Amino acid sequence: MYVSVGQGHRKAALAIQAALKESDTFLKVACLDLLEIWPAWVGGLFIGLYRRLVHFAPRLWNSVYDHRQVREGLNRPLQFLSWISRKRVKLLLEELDPDTVVCTQAIPSILAADCKRSLNLNYSLVAVPTDFRAHRYWIDDQVDLYLLPSEESGTQLVGDGVAIDRVRVTGIPVHPEFSRQLDPLVLKEKYGLSPGDPAVLLMGGGEGTVSLERLILALDGRRARFQIVAISGRNLRQHAHLKRLQPGLFHHFQVFGFIESVDELMVAADIIVTKPGGLTTAEALVKNLPMVLIDPLPGQEELNAEFLERNGVAIQASDDEIAAEIVVDLLKDDNLRRQMVESMENIRKPDAARQAAKYIIKLAPPRRG
Repeated sequence: MYVSVGQGHRKAALAIQAALKESDTFLKVACLDLLEIWPAWVGGLFIGLYRRLVHFAPRLWNSVYDHRQVREGLNRPLQFLSWISRKRVKLLLEELDPDTVVCTQAIPSILAADCKRSLNLNYSLVAVPTDFRAHRYWIDDQVDLYLLPSEESGTQLVGDGVAIDRVRVTGIPVHPEFSRQLDPLVLKEKYGLSPGDPAVLLMGGGEGTVSLERLILALDGRRARFQIVAISGRNLRQHAHLKRLQPGLFHHFQVFGFIESVDELMVAADIIVTKPGGLTTAEALVKNLPMVLIDPLPGQEELNAEFLERNGVAIQASDDEIAAEIVVDLLKDDNLRRQMVESMENIRKPDAARQAAKYIIKLAPPRRG
């Protein structure tokens, strides 16, 4: 279960689903977005409040995110959310009668834990955080197993009182297709790129919430030799606008909307400039792609950026002009790019989804019937 705030939680769920089916073709696995079962006004309120907080009151969101006292203060609204969702979630869980519930977002985990505790439903509950730090909203005595993104997050949860035997570090689950070995020259040709020039991949989130125009113009103002590829996500307006930029740019430029073959574009690229979402950066780690990080959301993405920079696999940029300078410097410095790729070996988890599937299957009770 997940809530489709952005695409990361959904992609993690689909990655685990694919790995489970790969492990055992007889398993029945359903991916469920709670927005599809919540009353429309609840989903609208939840998504609207979240987006307004992160965009218009980032300091307030930062104070709410992962703060122990604020978490306790939010118990009442969380209890209200559980109360209005309980009947629908209960009916859903009773109908499906799952052996295991796996949550790739904290709100479904809170609701599944509440149903398990208050309605005496019998299933194993697995929590799978999709950022490099697991915030305290995940912590609940009804969670049987935490599949965590990093050793740091494991140490953190154990320090917050979670029993060590309920913790496994498997990584952020990216789709098994990211493990494919692909030829970058073939993919550059496939996507209309020059095989002889480095490619810089720009991503602004699956929903296309980050405006890429200023970044593209900043990069285009540098006369170094490279080409630019942008993914505008589901933002159709931005996609059309970026297409109109194409004829006037000095550099060769390609723009794509929402596509499923992100792994192929990552192989074709030499550097990625992206907001530090957990799934996108985990995918870049699997593809050994040096990162320049821009426009982090307060809370989880700021912590992701700090983690990745501290581990030597990414560089943060405070604005588009600085990002463009960092890109040019990285393209000139083969040694630095090589060092970043070597550092990725310490934290990348290319088999995360398969490891998650292994632990989920092991946790499940014997088959019934």
